[in-house]
Amino acid sequence: DILLFNQAETLFADAQEKSKFLLVHKSEWLAEPSEVKSLRNILEAGTLIAEVGQHISMAKTSFSNIPAEGSLTEFINKVSTDQLEPASAKLDRINVLLADVDLSSTDYETKFIDLREKVKALSSMFRMWVENKDAVLALLGDRYPQRYMVLLMNNDEMRPGGGFIGSIVLVDINDGRLTNYEFHDVYEYDGNYHDAIEVPIHELRALTNVWRLRDSNVSPDFPYSAKKAAWFLEHEGGPGVDGVIGLNLSAAQAMLEVTGPLTVPSLSKPISAETLPTLLSALVESKYYGASSPKQILNELVKSFIEKLKDPGVDGKLASRLMLEAGKKQILAYHKFPEVEEFITRLGMDGSLPKLSEIKDDFFMPIFTNIGGNKSDRYVKTQISQDTQLLNDGAVIGSLTISRTHTFDAATLAWMKQITRDYGFTKWSEGLEKTLGNAPNKTGIRIYLPEGAKIFATEGVLRDDIQFYYDPIQEVSYYYTESLINPSENKTFTIQYSLPRDFIGDYKEYDFHVYKQPGLKNITFTKTFTAPDKTMLSSYPLPTSASQLRDYIYQNNFESDLDIKLLYR
Repeated sequence: DILLFNQAETLFADAQEKSKFLLVHKSEWLAEPSEVKSLRNILEAGTLIAEVGQHISMAKTSFSNIPAEGSLTEFINKVSTDQLEPASAKLDRINVLLADVDLSSTDYETKFIDLREKVKALSSMFRMWVENKDAVLALLGDRYPQRYMVLLMNNDEMRPGGGFIGSIVLVDINDGRLTNYEFHDVYEYDGNYHDAIEVPIHELRALTNVWRLRDSNVSPDFPYSAKKAAWFLEHEGGPGVDGVIGLNLSAAQAMLEVTGPLTVPSLSKPISAETLPTLLSALVESKYYGASSPKQILNELVKSFIEKLKDPGVDGKLASRLMLEAGKKQILAYHKFPEVEEFITRLGMDGSLPKLSEIKDDFFMPIFTNIGGNKSDRYVKTQISQDTQLLNDGAVIGSLTISRTHTFDAATLAWMKQITRDYGFTKWSEGLEKTLGNAPNKTGIRIYLPEGAKIFATEGVLRDDIQFYYDPIQEVSYYYTESLINPSENKTFTIQYSLPRDFIGDYKEYDFHVYKQPGLKNITFTKTFTAPDKTMLSSYPLPTSASQLRDYIYQNNFESDLDIKLLYR
């Protein structure tokens, strides 16, 4: 690669030499012709592009030969200083040069515009690295060793801030290298703590009368839950941590799709992404490894995964997949240093919420909490439909329908037994079947709507069964109801409500925000907006169903926060 970029640099230098007679402009009275200026800028940019290519090639070579010992952060910093940062500065200069090039009257216009946009994108990527380098190095323990707590959250049993926290991993990183890690059953810490702290959310009070680390993720705002988890760890006798990572079971499955099956000493065959949830739950809940170490399988999996990271090419593919899962709020991160937390936020991994009480637009946030004490959330499919109507008198009416189906059936149980039998597990019992999903799913559902929303009609649920609570964290009120569905059963309910706002004027923008709960899965969301006697001028995202100029219909899997913008006349 370096040889090719060297040749490119030579070619541009030759072109500059041959074009000297065109580039000479000595008139004090006449402006330099735009064609001459464009040519000069293109040639200078070409030379810089070749130099950038050399920097990139040398950086690529360096990262292909990472030293096995010594400070990894010093190595990264040197590559950045020697190659990446000079490349970034030159790309910025190239952008300035190309911005002042006019090829509109030539055959190269389209190709040039494409080139200029690609250079802008590359420049933006390099600039992002330069701006965030210090935060990345801090994360990797450049100046100070870092300790992270990884929350292993099972989102087959939902809590407001992700899945139930059954285990944690403490990870120590110094100078960019993993120096130590420890697996812990969450009850190792919870069992040694005896202060009576009341559970702060009403949903969980039927399951436990004291608040502990296992239930610390009581808020869909991950920074809040992460701080509580770190507080509990330290007060329950554990170490202080610099950061917290929330890893839902769905993200763990996605990681295995990248790494491939993991081999563990205690099982006769590797664990795949497909078999992971069922096998883990069966082995842990049955205490297959004994009452004193029921989660041995998780410890073995963590060790196997860390070994798998040493395979060539795995880390890069894994990083891409983790970013995808972060966008779905299946993996989240928090750091106590503000500058590092800002970087995590820019990556979209923070899982933070805006203060709902301060939102002026229309919004909706559903929060599902499993209060049945089993893993049945894996088998519940949910459809959410939210419809808004702008009436002729300016009133705004909303309708929310939530339909939940418990898909567990005889075929599901037969598949689970076959999968576990392949690993030598046959200790099935009625109690284990119920714990793993063959039982009613009991879920508490919070419904966050704009402050002042008033329910005026219901269907499929009694109005008296919908309670009204105040969330002191978000400083906003919400509606709450409970849903109980048996295996192979479907239940649907609808609430209709009014919003305390008018749409005034000839043109009006309707903004609607949907906030996703960390760990939530198996959800389809449909949004409909109807405005009689209005004409829709624009919409984002584009509707996914055929619609008239006054109607907007959007439907998709609910995997991330969603912002909808509509402009009407």
